[in-house]
Amino acid sequence: MRVRIFRLVLLCAFASVALFGFYYKRKPTPDEERAVARYTQVMNKVLDRFRSPDWDETIDATIEHPMVNPMLDRPLDLDELLQRTYQVRPDSKRYQTLIAPRLQKVTQIKDPTEKHLQRALAEDLMHLQLQVHLNMLVVPMITAPDPKRDLKIPGATFVHQDRNNPFNHGVAYILFFSNGKPGRWDETNSVYRNVFVHPPNTPYIENLEIRIYGAEDRIKQLLRTIDWKQVNSALTM
Repeated sequence: MRVRIFRLVLLCAFASVALFGFYYKRKPTPDEERAVARYTQVMNKVLDRFRSPDWDETIDATIEHPMVNPMLDRPLDLDELLQRTYQVRPDSKRYQTLIAPRLQKVTQIKDPTEKHLQRALAEDLMHLQLQVHLNMLVVPMITAPDPKRDLKIPGATFVHQDRNNPFNHGVAYILFFSNGKPGRWDETNSVYRNVFVHPPNTPYIENLEIRIYGAEDRIKQLLRTIDWKQVNSALTM
């Protein structure tokens, strides 16, 4: 039931953007262009750190010719996002040392249910995807951010492992960054609700959300090794 509610909230969170933007989009102003240019420059450098000889990268979505969706509830909203997907290379060290032995063991399992489970667990280690959105009015999650389980990544407002994973591989982590006022957890709607400092339709990026799906060991490695503090320089205040 909570998963259904989450999906409904997620749909509602983006529906206003999609519907409003369908009827009216405009080119960014010079000030908005500068804010977006800084945002994309910083974030592309951060996302480039996801690259590795073990993984093939596909850049699914980038911000090249953004149009602004005029909104009544946030400073700036774009019709584009950042998204990259990674697949393990079959000739990589990761595949040969971590995945191939697991798949070999799977062939020896007799029980169909266990065989399917172990194959799926091995498959989880082969995929990764990340998405970046800016100026989120709400951050939909199944459960509230828990300070006791937060990994305390320097620079991040919170890091949350969520149960909802539309990528269908591995686990899901949410990293949230904000230079604005502290948000609050809305238990009724299962969202982290943000408060913006600047008026609607002004050239400011106050927060951003990074969702990372897939192989948990790789995600934790990236959380440890990337300098996440630099993400805050993508925000404007």
